[in-house]
Amino acid sequence: MAGISIDVIEKHFYFIPQLKIIRSMPNTPMQVGEGCTVFSPGRYVTQHDVEKINTILNSLGTAQEVPEKMINAFSAITGCGPAYIYTIIDALADGGVKQGIPKQTALQVAAQMIYGTAKTVLETGKHPAVLRDEVCSPGGATIAAVHELEKGGIRNIFINAVEKATVRSEELGQSNAD
Repeated sequence: MAGISIDVIEKHFYFIPQLKIIRSMPNTPMQVGEGCTVFSPGRYVTQHDVEKINTILNSLGTAQEVPEKMINAFSAITGCGPAYIYTIIDALADGGVKQGIPKQTALQVAAQMIYGTAKTVLETGKHPAVLRDEVCSPGGATIAAVHELEKGGIRNIFINAVEKATVRSEELGQSNAD
């Protein structure tokens, strides 16, 4: 149901007066209590309803109320994001395997590193660029690796992926509006 607006849902259920609709985009980390769900309440949803949905969603991770016009963009980060990170974990592990690390060990350390890195961003409140710079020693291995990532266009790849997912959600919403 990606991209389908509250208005479209209301039109399909026109026979139910004042239908309370909350459009949301959960993500797969909810299965381990670390989800990040964005949601937008419809016109008939009360503040009390929003508080209840917040309680439910926060029990599965975190919840963020967002304007409906932005939900596709947020979904491109929160809903699609786990797939991006799974790809990164797998690629890092393959890099480790290439260097002689057993695959399962490489997967474990890559996943733990991403978990710890994300937690550092959340708990320190520091901008990721500041934290990255703190890790990069002059002339060191990390700055050499970061340079290689930047040379390959890593930032543009992610920016373009978020844009592509947003546009695709909007297209899906349009095609399912009928």
